[in-house]
Amino acid sequence: MSKGFNTRLVVVALILTTALAAVGCSRGVQGDEAEASDYVAVETETAAVAAIANTTGFNGRIAANEELMIIPKTVGVVSTVNVKLGERVTKDTILFTLEQEDMSKSVEQADNSLSLAQKSVDQALNSLNTAELNFELNKEKIENAILNLERNRELYQLGAISKSQLEQSEMAASNKQLAVAEAQVKQAEIAYQQSLNQLRQAEIAHQQSLSGFDNTVVRAPMDGVVSALNVKVGQIATNSQAAVVLVDTESVYMQLNVVEGMVNKLTIGQEALVRIPAAQDTPIAAVVDYISPAADTRSQLYPVKIYLPNPEGIIRPGMNGEASLGIDRVDSAIVIKSSAVLDRNGKKVVYVLEGDSAVEKVVEVGLDTGDLAEIKSGLQAGEQVIVKGQHYVEDGQTVKVVRGE
Repeated sequence: MSKGFNTRLVVVALILTTALAAVGCSRGVQGDEAEASDYVAVETETAAVAAIANTTGFNGRIAANEELMIIPKTVGVVSTVNVKLGERVTKDTILFTLEQEDMSKSVEQADNSLSLAQKSVDQALNSLNTAELNFELNKEKIENAILNLERNRELYQLGAISKSQLEQSEMAASNKQLAVAEAQVKQAEIAYQQSLNQLRQAEIAHQQSLSGFDNTVVRAPMDGVVSALNVKVGQIATNSQAAVVLVDTESVYMQLNVVEGMVNKLTIGQEALVRIPAAQDTPIAAVVDYISPAADTRSQLYPVKIYLPNPEGIIRPGMNGEASLGIDRVDSAIVIKSSAVLDRNGKKVVYVLEGDSAVEKVVEVGLDTGDLAEIKSGLQAGEQVIVKGQHYVEDGQTVKVVRGE
């Protein structure tokens, strides 16, 4: 056999060997694909007991916890203004003062009137003491004269004294002087009472003048921020308009106005998530503090208040925001993703993982928030529920968990 022929045989053998290897590989790949097509890849989550609620957003407006309109108690010309608009003040800070010249004169006159009234009382008391002393002296004198009269009558019967002497004794024992003294005491008592009344009136007038003088200095009744300032030096401050408005901004609240169909679904102490875009980007965790028992007569809506801490003062009265509140809340329920629940032949079903198989379970769905669903029956807590790939499985089908719990 020639050398060239042998070479051709080797080449042919190599070609046949390569072809057979290729066919074998092709059959191996087809076998792997067939094996892979026997299961469905899924993702699972554990059915857990948790609270579930429908969350609803309510628009609201921020209001100050306390707002005071300060009106001067007396009318007068403004002499000084000691605060500025937007300034934070503490309690008893002098906000503004009124001219005090007229009030000072009034206080001086009241002082004089009070002093004169006191002197009048002292004089009337002295007169009363004198009249009472005079009455007691006359009373004692008459009592002695009566005793003397009785003795003189006996002496007159014995002829020891004359009739004129008896008559003088009778005149001395007369009650006329005592009656006069008693009348003087009564007049002194009346005069004393009148002076006391005048003193009380003078004291009231004096107190009023002092109060009027004090009212010329207007002080802050609480800590707060000056939100309105309606007085200027030289203007007349009256009690028909608030001169200064103070607001307490350290504690503010958001007021929601809720329709009648929703108000009974809210409770005091219920958790809320408040967003105020103009103040801060992050939401504020708070609770419902007040629910009005009656609707507002104008809007026919029920005011609901949520108080918010505001130590830095960045949340300002008048800002708008939104409060997210849970409606139709269930505190303890078996909860899964809403997307895990499927409609099959008019029934609600979920697929759970048992071993490496998907098992179909008919369930009763309660509250559904769109993200989560309450399962009232048909499912137990702790079961592995297929939440992805559930659309592609059937009861008893082999599955493989590629993600999940």
